[in-house]
Amino acid sequence: MIYSRLLYTEHEHPHDEHGEGAYTIFSTQQTRNVNSMPLSAVSLQKFAVLWEGRPDTRVIDLIEEGIIKGALAPVKLLHASEGTLFIAYDSMLDDGHYEEFVNAWADIASGALYDCWTAIFIVALDVTNRVESCRLFRNYAPEILENNVLGITDFTSDMFLFGDEWDPENISGSEPQVGSEGRYDFDSFDDDIKF
Repeated sequence: MIYSRLLYTEHEHPHDEHGEGAYTIFSTQQTRNVNSMPLSAVSLQKFAVLWEGRPDTRVIDLIEEGIIKGALAPVKLLHASEGTLFIAYDSMLDDGHYEEFVNAWADIASGALYDCWTAIFIVALDVTNRVESCRLFRNYAPEILENNVLGITDFTSDMFLFGDEWDPENISGSEPQVGSEGRYDFDSFDDDIKF
């Protein structure tokens, strides 16, 4: 599903048998590291959104605002529940930039469309099923963070979405079969085709 002009949907994980646990992995271009320093190479940031029920597009609005304000880089996972925005952030965020990050996201969350959300910040490494949070976050966030590669990485040509289409085998197909006489077997051509 397309959620935003600024985000690419990498993966959507469906609800489980209890109708819970659906999440989306998004990516976006990132020019700054988690401490707001310019990156030397074009980079990609992947992060997750754990949905409560169906996707809440207000979260997308907040993400877009985070991108515009340059505050998204430390974010690894977001989850909105009952007026609270839980934010799991990268442990590489240093103390000097933590307050700036918290202030930016507290402001962003307080401006949720038709609502005012409170932001709760949790270091991604500390997200366990015992962390003080809502039940869905406790139950699903640890697994999402553990089973997905989230954060900022350099963009490489290996990430080209259509790379498989340009593999030599996919372009020309497999090589024709060589017969015992060293000649190609052209018997597979249909002689009934009229030109």
